[in-house]
Amino acid sequence: MMRPHTSSRLASLARRSLVSAATSPAAAAGAHAAPAAPRAAPRRWGYALAGGLVLAGSAYALRPARLDAEEQSRPGIRGVPTGSLVRSYLVYALCGIPALIDASPTILHALTHSPVPGLKAATEAVVRRTFFAQFVAGEDAPECISVINQMQANGVGGVLNYSAEAELGDGKAAAHREAEAHNLAEVNAAIDALGEFERHLAATGGHPGSSSFAVKVSGLVDPTVLERASTTLVRTRPLTSKLPDATLSDAVPFPGVPQVSDALVMEPSGKAIPVAEGAAQPLGLLSSDQGVSEADLVVLKDLWNKLYDMSVRARDNGVKLMIDAEHAETQPALDALSLLLSREFNRPVPGEEFKGPIIFGTYQSYLRRAPALLASQIADAEQNGYALGIKLVRGAYYLAERKKWKDEHRSGPDPIWPDKKATDKAYDSSLSLIASTLARQLSSSHPELALSVVFATHNAESVKLAIDALESNGLAQPVPVPEGAVGAPHLHLRPDVRGKVFVAQLYGMRDDLTDRVAQTFDSGAMPVALKYIAYGKLDEVIPFLGRRAIENKSVMSGEGGAGAERARVSAELWRRFTGGN
Repeated sequence: MMRPHTSSRLASLARRSLVSAATSPAAAAGAHAAPAAPRAAPRRWGYALAGGLVLAGSAYALRPARLDAEEQSRPGIRGVPTGSLVRSYLVYALCGIPALIDASPTILHALTHSPVPGLKAATEAVVRRTFFAQFVAGEDAPECISVINQMQANGVGGVLNYSAEAELGDGKAAAHREAEAHNLAEVNAAIDALGEFERHLAATGGHPGSSSFAVKVSGLVDPTVLERASTTLVRTRPLTSKLPDATLSDAVPFPGVPQVSDALVMEPSGKAIPVAEGAAQPLGLLSSDQGVSEADLVVLKDLWNKLYDMSVRARDNGVKLMIDAEHAETQPALDALSLLLSREFNRPVPGEEFKGPIIFGTYQSYLRRAPALLASQIADAEQNGYALGIKLVRGAYYLAERKKWKDEHRSGPDPIWPDKKATDKAYDSSLSLIASTLARQLSSSHPELALSVVFATHNAESVKLAIDALESNGLAQPVPVPEGAVGAPHLHLRPDVRGKVFVAQLYGMRDDLTDRVAQTFDSGAMPVALKYIAYGKLDEVIPFLGRRAIENKSVMSGEGGAGAERARVSAELWRRFTGGN
């Protein structure tokens, strides 16, 4: 922690540095030197001027931010070490330079593959101390469990995510295949570690039930198999739409909505798959898009067995399992897996206590199909007697989706909404529907089958909407706040709502919103605020860090974006540098 009045000492040191640059013997000699030497003094004065500009720029960057009284009163940031705050500010500032972020993959590849000795190590050292330290809680699950334990003390739970994954077309297929067994072992070990943490909470008077693990399926199987499976699913759904429990509408944009007959592909049992070839114009498929092969079905059966066993492990450990969304071309397969696993694991088991859904599907609001997907899955859960698990997100792959549609000349509009405004509207509409549906289901004859939801968002307006929706639907009630109390919770979750509603942000981002949620709710020791915590070795999480940088770029602008967190960091640094209270 930096001592009071540090800024005055820094200013004094800066003045001495500037004076010494101007009055050193070499500088003084320069005034009377021979004609060949006068360049030295201007150069040194240039350095001094540059140093002064840097100091002035830093002072401007760390000027008191325009934060309202409520925001300034939030205590969470005051416990963060000064070094971590400086790092956060630097990372947020870099994410605010669009050209740099767009070029970052190319720059990183060039630096880490350079023949210059030591350049790769130096680059990795810089990334490790900046973006990695900001957005990644550790290299393994035990490190992250330690972080979650610290967060629990502040009313914040954790969602672990082993962020090793495969990117379509990244040219590293062989390496990814070799890593699949390691990735599976790591995921299972992490679920066990979270289960042990949950049991520790219960034994020490805590409130277990918020620990979750987010699965990147592309880290467990070749994503091109998922892509071919998705193509087959999209082609065959119209042929299987007359099967029992099928839910399909040709009007739903790509990637469509899942149905129970998807098990023919995703849970192969030897039954014949209806033959479908060629283009699917309403859904943007080309004749050249490849479907599953016999070899793919063997791989998919193995994947199903892995995920089934993983779900059993999660259930036995009391850990929620979230199936992460990925690129739209693999999403039909991921949707199908989420649906089939939900039907299996999100229903009560006779003789055992049912604590809500284990499997959570991810609902991406930036896809045009978002309203239809949510409605279809709510209906499927209610008709088939299981509790729906929802992780509601905006989405992080929009650039790739739009580019693919344009470059490959696919029919119809691309899968995503035309602009951010439409995405925001879809997210907020889904949020409102989910809150009202939860209230209705809790008042039904089977309240145990009520849905559970994680509202994952960095948007302050959506966080406010979520809080307001809980209150307006009677899921949370106001509690008296003593006059003059700072940070006291003012909403009390109904007992039957605890553990069913969460609001999440990424680790390293929008801590102001996380603090706000944690301090808003008296949830009976069950956290409502969550942090999505990525972990893994540096080279494993590079794709994740790349997407985080792109996502940060998109939300950095505007008073309500991640710039609000940068303002909060600068305000706290200014307070420390000036010795304020």
